[in-house]
This record gives sequence, C-alpha cells and structure tokens, in this order.
Amino acid sequence: MNQEDTASVVSATKAYYDGPADEIYRTVWGDNLHLGVPRTEESSHPEAMEHTNEIMAAAAPLGCGVRVLDLGCGYGSTARYLARNFGCHDTGVNISEKELQLARERSRERDLDHLLSFEYGDFHHLEYADDSYDIVWSQEAFLHAADKVAVLTECRRVLRPGGSLIFTDILVRQDTPEEDRARIYDRVKSPDMWDLEVYRNALTGLDLTVTREEDWSHYVARSYGWVQDRLRENRESLLPRVGADTIDNTVAALSFWVDSAEAGKIGWAFFVAEKSR
Repeated sequence: MNQEDTASVVSATKAYYDGPADEIYRTVWGDNLHLGVPRTEESSHPEAMEHTNEIMAAAAPLGCGVRVLDLGCGYGSTARYLARNFGCHDTGVNISEKELQLARERSRERDLDHLLSFEYGDFHHLEYADDSYDIVWSQEAFLHAADKVAVLTECRRVLRPGGSLIFTDILVRQDTPEEDRARIYDRVKSPDMWDLEVYRNALTGLDLTVTREEDWSHYVARSYGWVQDRLRENRESLLPRVGADTIDNTVAALSFWVDSAEAGKIGWAFFVAEKSR
C-alpha cells in the first residue's frame, strides 16, 4: 500500500474514533477499550480486561525506569496501570485527539504526569529514535494498520536490543469468506486483519524472536457479547448524543461479530517477540 493509501486509512480510522464511536466507547466500555481474559466464568468484563493487563505485564520485565511505548493507547487506561503498578515511563501514542485529551486528563487526576505522556502519532511512521524503548506495547490496535509489516518494522526499530514487543490483536481467520470479511472490517473501518500464523511469519521475517504466542480466540464472543448488551442497556441515554440509526447499526454489527467469533471466523492472539541483542 502506498503512502497516499496509508494516509487515507489513518484519516478514516481517526474519523471513526473521534466520531460517534467516542460517545459509545466512553459510555459502554469506560476507560479500558480491550477484550478480556476472565479469571473465572463469573468474572465481569471489566475484571477480565484488568486480568488481560496482568497477564501481559507478567510477560514483560517491568519496573522503575523502564521505557514503554504504548501504540494505540486509547484513553490511557493500560498506561496508567503500568505506571501505577510498576513505575514505568510510558509514552502513549494515538491518532484520536478525543482519546488523547481524556488520557491526559486522567493522568493529571491520578498524579501520574511525571511518568506518562500522551502524543499524537501514526504507528506507520514513529517519531522516535532507534533503540529508544525497552518495551513496545499494543492492544487490539494493529488491526487498523494499512501496512502491518511497516508497523512491525517500526516497532523493531525503536526497540533497544533485547527489548520486547508485547501485543494482542483481533484476527480474521484466513479461510473466512470475502463477504463476511468485508462485514467484519466495516464495523471498525479496518483495511485488513491478519490471522495468527501471518503475524508469526511476519515477526520471524523481521528477525524478531517469538517467545510467547497464545490463541485467546475463545474469549472474543464473550467480550463483544458484553459490549452489545451494554449498548442496548444504554440506548436511551446515548440517543441524544449519537442517534438511533448509529446505535442500531452498531448493535447489528456487534451481533455479526459475536456470531462470527462463535463460528471461528474472528480470533484474538497474544504475542511476545524479542529483538536480538
């Protein structure tokens, strides 16, 4: 994909997250915009999202002074978690101005400004020096990349030798029919979504050593089913801000995502990959 096409995808993604989706996400998801790995069958989705952070953090050499680059940081919930619990210096990067604004506000409210910064940036072209971060972290953001190889290459470039790329992403299985694939992409305005083995091969091709790979696909339907239920519950309060058509179309799109996840067409994976020393 050329530079002009990439810019078009970035612009469309920004419009999506700065548009009605912002109202829906703030109301339904809260500050944390991720899928969840439940501790038990009884775990709520917010608890499952926190557990996801804990699993990912346990795979990283975190501590005071560790520099983390959080790509697609959303409202900064994970960055605050890492700063508060480990004393990391976290730079959150995002293309949504509305999400960045709230992330900064939350950082000030929790007295974490000395550890956190939130900056506008396109992960296809990072404005950071080579070998400048100990950890590059991302949760369900790479699905928006127009050129995922370029994004992974940038991740490798800014990692110091021995540093780790730690990320999750939503997958679309390679045998998914094109008609279904197009409907899946349309909900989140994604240009392309990879499968697990495509990620594995791309990481290996960039000389990143995959040290951990987990398929969390069986949690996708549970996560998005919760989102769909919450959206229905909050329909009346959202109507003045979003409108009936947007809400109803989103509910229908979420229903298709839940059905697709249950049918094995949508997945979710966790990767840890290390840059050679």
